Amino acid sequence: MTDLQVKCFLQVARCLSFTRAAKELFISQSNISRQIATLEEELGLALFDRNTKGVKLTRQGQMLNESLSEMVAEWNRVLARAKNSIRKYNGSITVGCQEHIKANSYISQVLSGFRECRPEIQITKERCTQKKLVDGLLNDYYDAILIADHDVKLVQGVEKLTLYDSQVGIVVHKKHRLFYKKDVKLSDFKDSVFLRYLPMKLKPEDDYLHKICGAFGFEPRIAAEFEDFEEILFAIEMGDGVSLVFEEDEVTSNRNLRFIPIEEDVPQKFLPMQLTRRTKNKNPALNDFFLFAKQYSNLHRKQHV
Repeated sequence: MTDLQVKCFLQVARCLSFTRAAKELFISQSNISRQIATLEEELGLALFDRNTKGVKLTRQGQMLNESLSEMVAEWNRVLARAKNSIRKYNGSITVGCQEHIKANSYISQVLSGFRECRPEIQITKERCTQKKLVDGLLNDYYDAILIADHDVKLVQGVEKLTLYDSQVGIVVHKKHRLFYKKDVKLSDFKDSVFLRYLPMKLKPEDDYLHKICGAFGFEPRIAAEFEDFEEILFAIEMGDGVSLVFEEDEVTSNRNLRFIPIEEDVPQKFLPMQLTRRTKNKNPALNDFFLFAKQYSNLHRKQHV
């Protein structure tokens, strides 16, 4: 059993789709199929049932998936601790942020200012998806992440510092009948198909989509849910539905999309973008960085009042 076979098996088991697994691993579908077939031959087990309706795990596949998932998670935790042990822990920080242009630009400015004050501290910054950010934080790979409050609402054992608020609005494709309408409001979309961005399993009463639509007097008719922002953005670009998202350059600069800010006084019309850390992380450099980020955020907000 090779590392690649394990990665392919776990990804297909998660997606229940060879095509989607190949896309997320950036390898060909034929290679995915070959790796799974070789693994099944080596183990003498059928791991997946394949038919015209799709793919599902066999009983043996479910057992292997549970065990391997636990082993890989533990391996990642051990590896993260090992990496931290060989670096100057008290003199370095690793920060992750979402791939969005606005979030990346903001945290880069904060880190630049912090480096001017503390040039001796080694700083590493990475951009990745929301799920990888949360996993990296919980596995002690990241000291802190900049992420929307909506993405970490259920995460336990963390401290959060709001750096700025991102406005929520409805985004609609130009093929939609209301794309060119003036003075359009969210209530005009009550009969439209909605796409829901759902990075974690929130109850409807905790989700900003349901809260804001409820304030306009209707429940959204949800056609699909997405864990990854890039996936929901692509679905919107394909005209599969409308959605409530927070304001980002990837949306506002797209000529095929229209971003309509929620101007009315409703719950969660702004989503806090938060610098998030694990409570148990006692890295002194991280403490100093949070203090600096708080001062930077306060100054930045005063300048825009």
